[in-house]
Amino acid sequence: MPFDLEQLSGLPCYRSPLLAAFPEVAHGFFTRLGGVSPGPYRSLNLSFGVGDQGPLVVTNRELVRQALGLTGLASATQVHGCRETLVTTANAVPDGEIPDADILITRQPGLGLLIKQADCQAVMLYEPVRRVAANVHCGWRGQVANVLGDAVTRLRERFGCRPEDLVAALGPSLGPCCAEFRHYRREFPAELWPYQVRPDYFDLWGLSRDQLLAAGLKSQHIDIAGICTRCRQDEFFSYRRDRITGRQGALIGLRPI
Repeated sequence: MPFDLEQLSGLPCYRSPLLAAFPEVAHGFFTRLGGVSPGPYRSLNLSFGVGDQGPLVVTNRELVRQALGLTGLASATQVHGCRETLVTTANAVPDGEIPDADILITRQPGLGLLIKQADCQAVMLYEPVRRVAANVHCGWRGQVANVLGDAVTRLRERFGCRPEDLVAALGPSLGPCCAEFRHYRREFPAELWPYQVRPDYFDLWGLSRDQLLAAGLKSQHIDIAGICTRCRQDEFFSYRRDRITGRQGALIGLRPI
C-alpha cells in the first residue's frame, strides 16, 4: 500500500497507512529535508557519527521529536547485527546513544525509537494487543543474519507477542533498481541468490517481506514504501550515491498517555 507523504511541523515525512490506523502509535520515515545541518549533511541529519557537528544533530533530533509529539527519543550505535535493547527512560539519552544495537524495543509511552539510515532499511514493528513497538536497522548484513526474524523472536519471547498480530512497515531504502552487489557470491548465502532481479542487482525489499512472512507475519500486515533512497537525491541521504553524507531517520513510539 503506498505510503503517504505528510508535513509534520514543517518536516516532510512518509507514513505507513497500516501503522497510521493505530491512533496510539506515532511514527514517521523522515527525509533529509527541514533541518539545520550544512554541506553534505544538509539538512535533517540525525547521526552523530558521520562528521556533522553534534549540537546541530541534537537540534535536528529535537525537531523530529517535537514533530511526532513525543517526550523522549532514543537511538543506538548500529552495528549491522542482531543485538536487541529494551529501551526505557533510564537508557534513552537525547544527546548520546545506546551501545551496539540494531533492534530497539519499547513499551514506554512517549519514547521514540530512532533508526538512522542512508540506504539501509528501517523496519518498524507494532503489536497492538500488548502495545509493544520496535524499530529495526536492517542492512544487507542484517538480512544475511535474519535480523527481522530475530526481532520477531525477541518480541515473542520477551512480551508474548504473537507474530500474526504484528504489523510491519518498511520505509524508503535501497531499491532493486540500485542494490548492486558485484561480489554477491561472497556476501550472500546461496539461498538468497534467487532475489537477484538482473545480473548483480537484488530485491532487498522482497527479501525482507519474505523473512517477515517466514517469521509468522501475515502478508496483509506488511507495508513496503517502495521508495529508493539512492534514486531520490533531493529527498534522501544515500551512502551508495554520495559516500560522505548524513543519515535520515525513522521513528516509532507510543503516544504519551
